[in-house]
Amino acid sequence: MATMPQPTEPEKKGLSKNAIIGIVAGVIVLIGAVIGIVMMISPQKAEPTLPSNPEQGDDDPEGPDVNEELEARNKLRADDLLAVKQAVNAYQAAPAADGQLPGPEVEEWEWMIKNYSPNGVVKDGADDSIYTVGAVCKFGESCVDISSLTWENDKHKIFALYNADCKGKTKENVIVSSTRKRRVAIFAIIENDEFICTTNGD
Repeated sequence: MATMPQPTEPEKKGLSKNAIIGIVAGVIVLIGAVIGIVMMISPQKAEPTLPSNPEQGDDDPEGPDVNEELEARNKLRADDLLAVKQAVNAYQAAPAADGQLPGPEVEEWEWMIKNYSPNGVVKDGADDSIYTVGAVCKFGESCVDISSLTWENDKHKIFALYNADCKGKTKENVIVSSTRKRRVAIFAIIENDEFICTTNGD
């Protein structure tokens, strides 16, 4: 009897190169997606708090840079009253004035500044704001209370006190009495509640 030929098993083939690349790429994408999800779910790490500046101090919350800017602005304001002083001197030198000061009224000082100051106005050297006349009176009168003046409420105001001289930069010592004839102290308050002050004449 003739033997029947036995069927041969089909030859096993391995995965193609393209299939392997596809599988590897899929695994990489899957791993990346998992990492991304984990990072989104995990709590964000808080930013480290910068150490406080030992030079700043608790009483200087705005920091040294802000103070330097303030000081720079106030230095620009140091000559703000020079135009007023020049106006007073020019007024006194006019033949009609015969050396007299303008009258102790706000309106007279406004007129004098307009007509005798170099530019007709007095401007803040730091921000170009125009000064107005706040009060004019004699030393010892109560028309201006220096202790109550603040930058917030009285900035860009000019004050004039007859029979007075400039002395310091604080509310306690900015003005002193003067016995000099036709003497007037002209002052204004600047940032940090300091004062700038000048007198007519020399």
